[in-house]
Amino acid sequence: MSRNLKHYQALDALATHALLALYCTMSEQGGFWTVKRRNERLVKFIKPKVKHPQFSTCKPEIKTMLSIGRSPIGNLEQKLWDVNRLNLEYQAKFSQADELYIMLSGLFEQHQFPSMLEDIEKDLERDTLYMKEKGIENGFDEDNNQINPLAMTLKTHRLKALIEAVQTNGIYRVEVDHVDEHEVIHLLLHRKG
Repeated sequence: MSRNLKHYQALDALATHALLALYCTMSEQGGFWTVKRRNERLVKFIKPKVKHPQFSTCKPEIKTMLSIGRSPIGNLEQKLWDVNRLNLEYQAKFSQADELYIMLSGLFEQHQFPSMLEDIEKDLERDTLYMKEKGIENGFDEDNNQINPLAMTLKTHRLKALIEAVQTNGIYRVEVDHVDEHEVIHLLLHRKG
């Protein structure tokens, strides 16, 4: 996965979770929260993230956030909203092909379903999604918008887990086309909406 995408995803997760943690704590404890008190809570939430490998790509930004939160005139909450806005603008630039790449990367990282181009000279590996290059080319238009369902094949005993993982984000719907005599499952990946 590209470094920029990992950086975006890490910052997006950090900003979202930090703000949610702040607002849940504020709601639970009630009362008026000064900027100083909000900064203290956010610093307490963000500081341990410096050591997490997930956030290694954005370590300099995290350290900057911590210094803003510790500054008497800093407003870390506002900084996190700025980061959130920038992430939303970045996300709006994704093409549908980018979203497919993100989904396939997530399937590998979170559910151990790698994906690759099909090579007819090689045997299919278990729990690996295969797509044909021509199928991908015909599935997208010149603006990288998906115009046709994408054909995928795999051998797996974890089909239900795969379908749930793909459909969780709400962008795609998986159709089981058929299972051939070699127990290869043929899927169609439809884009919703």
